[in-house]
Amino acid sequence: MTPFDTTVKESQRCLRAAPVVVLGSGASIPFGLPSMLDLAQHLIESNPEALLDQQESTTWRNFIDVLRVNSDLENVLSRVQMTKKLTNYVVKRTWEHIETADARVFNNLIGNSDLLPLTRLYRHYFESTQNKLSVITTNYDRLAEYAADCTGLCHHTGFTYGYLRRCQTNPRISFYQGRHPVRTVDIWKVHGSLDWFMDDDGRVVALTAAREIPEGFRPAIVTPGIGKYKETHQEPFRPVIAGADDALMRANAYLCIGFGFNDSHVHPELMKRWRQGDAFLTVLTKELSQSAKDIFANANGREFLALEEATNGTYVWSHRIPRSTILEGVKLWNLAEFLNFAT
Repeated sequence: MTPFDTTVKESQRCLRAAPVVVLGSGASIPFGLPSMLDLAQHLIESNPEALLDQQESTTWRNFIDVLRVNSDLENVLSRVQMTKKLTNYVVKRTWEHIETADARVFNNLIGNSDLLPLTRLYRHYFESTQNKLSVITTNYDRLAEYAADCTGLCHHTGFTYGYLRRCQTNPRISFYQGRHPVRTVDIWKVHGSLDWFMDDDGRVVALTAAREIPEGFRPAIVTPGIGKYKETHQEPFRPVIAGADDALMRANAYLCIGFGFNDSHVHPELMKRWRQGDAFLTVLTKELSQSAKDIFANANGREFLALEEATNGTYVWSHRIPRSTILEGVKLWNLAEFLNFAT
């Protein structure tokens, strides 16, 4: 069997196993959502000096100086001790930049409901007897939700339904049409969402139609930094992460799209089940992170399939195929083309 035939066979195997889908920033960037590098540049070009006292201005200038040299925003934010005011400023500017791009995608979807390849993935998944698909994402954008809407599916993000949505203490919810369960995409957004907001008392609301930050609220999104993991022990993140962990622990397969394997809210449970040999792991990405390379280099016979962009095709690496193998002329690392062969 050729490497291409083996790759197609393993791709089909992944989808037959009804995988949990894990989305990283690489799943959204092709549709105009900003990368971490874009966000870093956006912060460098911003100017909050008029809002800050002298000490905060010094902290901000030092932060920007480091960011100019090291454009790894997550790394820099993890090293700099920000005040609450500076943290809120970073959150606000991040939210505004991503929201602008998210709204552009939504407007494009109105006239082209097949724009997102996630819609094809969802349709294929529900051609079986499955009633629930779990999607876990570190992204703030709403592309996973839009794809569900375009496919005619219900979706659930840990909040009640409607325009003014409240966080559920029990993250489980089911929709019915008559006596029959409705096909539903559970979308676990472990770092928050553009439509989640928190008031000064810590009360959280999700506003479906929001395209600006409501007065008296701040975005309920977790940016990289020193306080990242402290924030996720609070509402609304605690029940959402519990829902994501439950989905990861039950999975027979994972399909990771543009995910870098650097996030401790997703990585540990996924790796635990994979290393036990209980789940097959497939990764589609433009560029494998160093974390992913280290994981696969020490797979020790555990089953995986990694597809990465090559100049004229796709690098493929699996428990059956050496990493240096290139599939010429096919972009299997791209979800749309992956589905052409895997479905």
